[in-house]
Amino acid sequence: MSGAFEGATRAAIEEIIQTHAQASKFGYVLTNDSLQDLVGELYTLLATSRSLKAAGDRMLAGGPVSVGGTKAPVQRARRY
Repeated sequence: MSGAFEGATRAAIEEIIQTHAQASKFGYVLTNDSLQDLVGELYTLLATSRSLKAAGDRMLAGGPVSVGGTKAPVQRARRY
């Protein structure tokens, strides 16, 4: 399962970098402004990833799940 997450994360990072970098015959070039935008997007990706991991950990532990500022408890299926 982690292979799928790793592949998706790598694809997202590559897409973010290609969005902000200019391709050249020597590789990629970043301007100062695009570098700042790139850092901001990578930070957002990291923060979102950590937030989702924390919510998943809380859900697996049986606690309330909070993503995006809401603290709605997880509804569990009843076992009969």
